[in-house]
Amino acid sequence: MEAVGVVAEYNPPHKGHLRHLSLTRAACPGAAVVACMSGNWVQRGDCAVADKWRRARWAAENGVDLVLELPSVFALSSARTFARGAVAVLAAAGVSRLSFGCETPDLPRLRALAAALNDPRLDAALAPFLDRGLSYPAARQRALETLVGPETAKLVEQPNNNLAAEYLAALEGLSVDITPIAIPRLGAHDGPLEQEYPSASALRARLRESDITTAQPHLAARWEGPVYDLRRLEPAILCKLRQLDPEDLAALPDGSDGLGQRLWKAGREAGSLEALYALAKTRRFTAARIRRLALWAALGLSAGDRPAGPGYLRVLAMTRTGAAYLAERRGACPLPVVTKAADHKALLDTESRLTDLFSLCATPPLPCGEEWRHSPAVIETK
Repeated sequence: MEAVGVVAEYNPPHKGHLRHLSLTRAACPGAAVVACMSGNWVQRGDCAVADKWRRARWAAENGVDLVLELPSVFALSSARTFARGAVAVLAAAGVSRLSFGCETPDLPRLRALAAALNDPRLDAALAPFLDRGLSYPAARQRALETLVGPETAKLVEQPNNNLAAEYLAALEGLSVDITPIAIPRLGAHDGPLEQEYPSASALRARLRESDITTAQPHLAARWEGPVYDLRRLEPAILCKLRQLDPEDLAALPDGSDGLGQRLWKAGREAGSLEALYALAKTRRFTAARIRRLALWAALGLSAGDRPAGPGYLRVLAMTRTGAAYLAERRGACPLPVVTKAADHKALLDTESRLTDLFSLCATPPLPCGEEWRHSPAVIETK
């Protein structure tokens, strides 16, 4: 059986995701759809608005056949590391195609951009722009201009174009034979709710304001269960940061170039997360990078917790088609396939610890051990 992969957070699943899945199925008739989905912690440096088991079940009810977890140490990382982790999961799962949404679905230009991102000359081109005090994204765009020209380099200004280029760079860097499919994305990335395809950030804001009624018409499934909010961990995060030394923060992924020192200082002054982010922010350091670094520190993660690549495939949900694909693929999979968490406690030790902390973002807080209480949802499709 052939499979097409998608990378997603489904945070929360909404109508834009349904559109992407519908177009993916139309482009790959008869193929199983395999999603590599971020777990309880997400790339922008936040907790997910719903736990990974609910989001995976919603995905399997709405067009995904097999939902695999992207381990948190890859999900809670820069676009490059996020993309490489996700592509490695999907490659191990045996997908032959990768479907992604982007603002500019121009594969030749995106491939040129991906090649430049893998070009060893990029670091040397980047240095002078960083030395001028430009932010990393701005410096990288200027450096890319020297390799592919301003028009192609300009694509990275759009977040989904940027991720698309990173997926393609990961395919090249990992030398995997997966055919990309670029699908046009509609709606502004951080736009308001009042558009045909509202952004996930606008929906999360409404959900966290307890305005589920307004958000519901735009969601892919009926909302149920608690809304998770990182602000419930605010004192704990600030407490943890005040116990660390600048060297501890500088040693974390993305903590170099002085950001660890800035975050340490901000942690000693800030009385809220918003104040922490504002105090640490400069032209050079993006808000997402600051949030991720603060979370890595608060969650007790170290650089050693992130291996070179994912070490297992964790199944969160599947349809009967997904189960058949998994059974067909299991013998050829280069990584352990985890369907029963209790049988793989050593592999899931870090993820379990992170889930115990995620559980404190719910109201009321949930007890420890959620990682071991859930089995993959098996959805009967129509």
